[in-house]
Amino acid sequence: MAKVTLSRLFEVSRYLTTEAGNQLADALVYLSEFVEVTTRNLRNGLTFADNFDATIKTVTVRPDTEQVVLTGERRRVSEVAVRRVVDNTYFVIDSFGWKYNSDGNVVIKVGFTGTPPSTQDITLNLIIHLG
Repeated sequence: MAKVTLSRLFEVSRYLTTEAGNQLADALVYLSEFVEVTTRNLRNGLTFADNFDATIKTVTVRPDTEQVVLTGERRRVSEVAVRRVVDNTYFVIDSFGWKYNSDGNVVIKVGFTGTPPSTQDITLNLIIHLG
């Protein structure tokens, strides 16, 4: 896979020499700066958690059993999503839901296709969006 270079993405000087480029100069310069900053940040290892108000968490769950995944968070949770099943065993998530329990904690419940034994712990990587 080739590395992304600014000259490949958006070389603004080429476009500013045209009539349309002169008319759109401010927009082209803004876009060029945006592309440069974005590319630099991605090359320097910018992560999802750096850019979004979210918590990334690894949790262990049991099939079809409520599991507390977040306690004491003062901000409201807007979404909980599974990023991936971490276990080496292949499991397909059949159902997933989250809610606040009566104690104000965020809980999840996960069902799996070909349900594994109810006593089997399965590790998931979650992203919890706040705000």
